[in-house]
Amino acid sequence: MRPGRLNLLWFVIALLTLCVTVPVAESEDRTHRMEDMVVSTSRSEVSVADAPQSISIIPADEIMASPFERVEDILRFSAGIYVTQHYGQQARGIVGHLNMRGTGNNRVLMMLDGVPLNDNFSNTIAWVAWGLIPRESIERIEILRGPSSASYGSEGLGGIVNIITKNPRETPETSARAIAGSASTYGVSGLHSRKGERFGFLLSGAYEESDGFYMIDPEGIDDLTLRRHREIYKGFGKATYSPDERTDISLSGLYYQHEMGKGREYFYDDLILDQYRLGMTRRGDISDWKAMVYLNRGEKTAYQDLGQQQGTVFVPDRDEKFPENIVWGGEIQNTLPLFDTTDLTTGVAFKQVSMEYKETQLRNLDRDVKASGKQTFISPFIEGTVRFMDNQLIANAGIRYDNVRNYDGEAKDSDPFRDRDPYDESYSSETWDNFSPKLGLVYHPDHLTTLRTSFVSGFRTPSLFELYKPHVRAGGRFLRRANPDLDPEKIRSWEAGAERVFFDSLWIRGTYYHARISDYIESSTIAVYDTGARDTENSNRSKVEINGVETELEYLIGYGLSTFFNYTYTRAKVTKDDENPDREGNYLTNDFRHKFRSGITYQNPAIINASVSLRYDRTRYTDDLNTNKAPNVTTADISLWRKVFDLATLRFTVENATDETEYIEDGRIYYGSVQFDF
Repeated sequence: MRPGRLNLLWFVIALLTLCVTVPVAESEDRTHRMEDMVVSTSRSEVSVADAPQSISIIPADEIMASPFERVEDILRFSAGIYVTQHYGQQARGIVGHLNMRGTGNNRVLMMLDGVPLNDNFSNTIAWVAWGLIPRESIERIEILRGPSSASYGSEGLGGIVNIITKNPRETPETSARAIAGSASTYGVSGLHSRKGERFGFLLSGAYEESDGFYMIDPEGIDDLTLRRHREIYKGFGKATYSPDERTDISLSGLYYQHEMGKGREYFYDDLILDQYRLGMTRRGDISDWKAMVYLNRGEKTAYQDLGQQQGTVFVPDRDEKFPENIVWGGEIQNTLPLFDTTDLTTGVAFKQVSMEYKETQLRNLDRDVKASGKQTFISPFIEGTVRFMDNQLIANAGIRYDNVRNYDGEAKDSDPFRDRDPYDESYSSETWDNFSPKLGLVYHPDHLTTLRTSFVSGFRTPSLFELYKPHVRAGGRFLRRANPDLDPEKIRSWEAGAERVFFDSLWIRGTYYHARISDYIESSTIAVYDTGARDTENSNRSKVEINGVETELEYLIGYGLSTFFNYTYTRAKVTKDDENPDREGNYLTNDFRHKFRSGITYQNPAIINASVSLRYDRTRYTDDLNTNKAPNVTTADISLWRKVFDLATLRFTVENATDETEYIEDGRIYYGSVQFDF
């Protein structure tokens, strides 16, 4: 993008954001943001203002007003978060696209109504979690920054994203929406919800198809010349029952299916997910109870070519299958008020994960490749909150014990590529014990100001994929071997922050965070062959230190105008590398050090509603020795919408209006939609 265009764009955003001086109009929409309720940071409900860690909430009205369909795109504009890849690229299927506070990919715990979505066997759910549920079904998105193991166990080194779904309401709700846009993209979605005296139900569904986008490949290495087509089906349903005023029971189910291309004819994957949750809450005279059980099932096939051409055709090579991989579990907890100022929550959680993997060979029919394993978690926890000085000072402390057992691990390859030796191995079981404590303090000097600090400890267990599955790419040139000897990553983190509301319309928050990660899992080279082939494996090779600052501002200007700005600085450095000491002192790859987000929204239902959002990322290294820098990225997204005849909402969106080809090779993306609400 030319510097003149970039400077002009920044000037316009800054002018709209900072220089509008109209007086603040009285409006019922001016809510006190410090009264928002969350559940992610604590096992009992707590307001944002009383949370010792940095929390953000994206409510349903903001989700539906967003020009974006997927949670990942909505999250792009939150402080502390970097979405590593545009969803249209559909690559890196074993890597989650979210990096929070510089901790790296696959280190954010994703939940749906408190159910963990990180599947621990192949990370397929981690890849699609952002689009697996119709956004019409979402009540809010909760973002907890920083380690979460004291409450929720493994995975959340960087933080939590918890998608909370809607409950049926007494007022019936029906909506239908159609969307069309660039790359022959078409989609439809709908929702219907209603509730009676005791029973309620909600049903939603969506379908999308697209020719997709080209992969960013400036050096022509991968030769991915076809558009990355996709076809997606998804549905969500929930039934609720309240036998009395104190008891609520809900049963929900989710179905998701896609076929996604990756740029060549025999280079795509099929994925089917179905998930179920049964939950109950009981508000008693003495204490409150919560319980749930859940089941997540995933079936995936990745169709792989050889990565080499014969004439003009890439030769089909194998089908990589994960048949019927299952995650199931449950938890129960009790919250007991002790006196008027103290709450004590105790409980236990259980989770079991199983992986089955097998390859179907198309060229070497005698080759037998498979892997399998299981993992169980048993996790009691206790957490307490004490309020002092008429709720001005709040202390929160907790600890969780996780007993993790890996067993039935196997891996086999009867005819590995190149000069590698065949193997057929069964691995010994392994047990890990981990204690995750946390301590937080919150102080309110007045009802508009919050000061907070927290000390937390967390961990991430290696997934079954990392422990047991060999991973082959580039026609066998690159093989990542299984490593059953991996240990969990561990993190120690501290943060301090302050926030204040001015004039009931301007909200400002600043947070400093520091973390140290040990036994950090990264890829290590273990063999290089004369043919150029290379073997790697994941190992606990590094220690990492992270320091960062998040600053956030939201301003309700008045007369329909509102604006936001946030800036995140993250310095994630390697302090020790057992394989390559020359790397010590260098930055981790694939996260921008500076992340700017800004936007302004104008809402006038009688005329037009409009929003402009700007994202600017700079200083990211693409190699371990920090010799190669990725280009800085600037994108702007523009959306216009209006409701007509009190029935239909028309919307037009331009994504990547800056024509940033480093972000998506197709440049600007155009969408139009119409939504009917009954």
